[in-house]
Amino acid sequence: MTEVQKSFERLISLAIQREEEAYEFYKNAAEEATLSSSAKLLEDLAHQEVTHKEKLEKALSEGVCDTFECKTEEELDKLDLGKYLVDVPLKPDSSPQDILVVAIKREEGAYNFYKALSELTSVAEHRTIFETLAEEEQKHKDRLQQMYDDIFQPDM
Repeated sequence: MTEVQKSFERLISLAIQREEEAYEFYKNAAEEATLSSSAKLLEDLAHQEVTHKEKLEKALSEGVCDTFECKTEEELDKLDLGKYLVDVPLKPDSSPQDILVVAIKREEGAYNFYKALSELTSVAEHRTIFETLAEEEQKHKDRLQQMYDDIFQPDM
């Protein structure tokens, strides 16, 4: 395995870790939610993060890292893919509004990460996996944004 492939493997592993964190994040937020509709949405998102993790693990086991078109570390570094997976921290006393803002930012970062990966792989099946993940993350962001608007900007 080349250094570039190892770097992609680390990125995919980090994405798997972020999906696990997202699951915990949504699960905990669902437990704290005061509206049943919010709790249901957050539980749905938690479940979907598990399926994202499974898709990434499957792609990793199928050798997805061998299919990316970046050939050098310099090319990979220019893409700066890790910036999309930055962990946005929450404080124990974060408000529901803070939680939604962080969730929206996380979903946006995940969307950008998967979209970038979809454009780098040379295998159609893997491209489809990353495009699907990107679309699902965008849907998550949209649903969270709608929840935010409904709760915190109801008159708009």
